[in-house]
Amino acid sequence: MSGYELHVISNGKLSWTELAAVVAKIYPYVTAIHIREKKKSLDEIFLGVQFLIESGIPSKSLYINGYPSIVTAAALGGLQLQGSTPPLSTLKEFCQGVQRTGVSIHSAEEAKQREREGADYVMFGHIFATNSKLGIPPRGLESLRDVAAQVSIPIIAIGGMRPERVSSVLEAGASGIAVMSGIWEAEDPVEAVKAYANELERKEVG
Repeated sequence: MSGYELHVISNGKLSWTELAAVVAKIYPYVTAIHIREKKKSLDEIFLGVQFLIESGIPSKSLYINGYPSIVTAAALGGLQLQGSTPPLSTLKEFCQGVQRTGVSIHSAEEAKQREREGADYVMFGHIFATNSKLGIPPRGLESLRDVAAQVSIPIIAIGGMRPERVSSVLEAGASGIAVMSGIWEAEDPVEAVKAYANELERKEVG
């Protein structure tokens, strides 16, 4: 996909029906919808993904957090792994057929390590203060700049992303952003997605 990336991450609070209703409207504007459902089992997530696809959402628009088997079985767009994941080389057999693999990282060292292991992108944060990480100081734009200077794979910035912050994040070297509460807690998630997408597009054209 050309241009800057926009990843939207599910918050684990919606039913599959509620999630499908929103995702059906926002997927044309985003790079990926991450299904991040920590409280649900593999089977529940697999059935939920099937429901989303049957609701008309393209499988390639969906990424799964943590389950390579679902990604390959449903031919999804990508796999997102947490920072504590073992070296990717040890997961090769599980990840065969996965088109795109991203790993959450918290430092330039981790980013370089994951790039060497073959990650397609890394997710770095949290950049700004966010309610989902209360009490943990944000890493800030300087840290993002440091990571961006040391790896060549895309860096997706996460944490406290608001449309008015997009420009500074991209200038610091991010290839895109990931948003959770900025979408799901918005009065109109579709308008919220468009606001982020417009900022990314404006930067691309500018």
